[in-house]
Amino acid sequence: MTSIRSYLPSLMATAALALPAAADDLKPVTVTVGTSVLNVGYPMLTLPVTLGYWADEGYDVTVEPSGASMQALQQMVTNNAQFAQVNASVAVQSNVENDLPVRFAMVNGVMDWSIAVPVDSEITSVADLKGKTFGIFSLATGGLPLLKSYLNDNGIDSEADVTYIPTGFGAGPVEALKNGQVDALMYWASANAGMENAGLDLRYIYDESWRQLPDYSLTVMEATADSDPDMVVGIARGVAKATVFALANPECAVKLHWQEYPETKPAGDEATALEYDLNNINAQLETLALGHKLSGGEAWGEVNLEAVDRLQAFLSDNGIVSGTMEAAAYTLGIPDYAGRVSDFDIEAIKAAARSCEMLKG
Repeated sequence: MTSIRSYLPSLMATAALALPAAADDLKPVTVTVGTSVLNVGYPMLTLPVTLGYWADEGYDVTVEPSGASMQALQQMVTNNAQFAQVNASVAVQSNVENDLPVRFAMVNGVMDWSIAVPVDSEITSVADLKGKTFGIFSLATGGLPLLKSYLNDNGIDSEADVTYIPTGFGAGPVEALKNGQVDALMYWASANAGMENAGLDLRYIYDESWRQLPDYSLTVMEATADSDPDMVVGIARGVAKATVFALANPECAVKLHWQEYPETKPAGDEATALEYDLNNINAQLETLALGHKLSGGEAWGEVNLEAVDRLQAFLSDNGIVSGTMEAAAYTLGIPDYAGRVSDFDIEAIKAAARSCEMLKG
């Protein structure tokens, strides 16, 4: 099985983050993440550490990159972590195919894949993609069934009318598009941001329905939520606060990240480094904003059951899972969960972000 989206390192980041040491009076918690490197594009998980949101809740949280989403989920299933940040499709697969009670603590984002072409390309719509060659991370990535479904729905035979070339990550897709080896790329938002940073001037084509499917999500095992609901609420509330902060002032979020994790700052002059990392974080923030909107746009921690059903239907129709289950089964049984997660002063968080007074110097 493959997940709908694979999260990999930024072009500009080269090492995992070393998070602050634990305080003796805080309960240790581990969040494993479906990525190889934690960089500025994960503000919902790094800012709660930097700004002390999780410490305020009583927890010393270690955030650990684990590779792909499936590897992150395995860390949680085997009790090496209490939470896993993974693609929503992996959570569905775990439940439907493996009968593992993985639950959504926070649906953070939506499917933000796009077909990217050079800004001056003759390709202006899906109809123009017939006969073209696509560069895609790998032929096993979950983005491929998304692309094939889109082509088939628009009268293009996804097997006979187009060609797919695995172009990997980083310089591979950039060079493939520059030298004409491929006509278009199929990648997710943060990868596209990295390619723009590398010099590509891109225009995007995608199916609007993709933005109505949940994706990157904070998950927890049902048994963990049943045994320690307060912890689940506290961790999710820290994620919500961090998201509000970053959306209110992306530049401050970037500079706080550099302050806490200087090894992840892009090389070069300050202005260029800021431009690159703002491009990176803004790609993620757009996804986070759409994810919150998909979940109702009000209370944090709500799960849009219709959206979960749409995701299950897509996965089932494309042979990624062999069935579905009741969407409500993916949610937590914690009374007034979303109300408790949302129990913080949003305007105060926004004001703190706008002032950015916590930035040193």
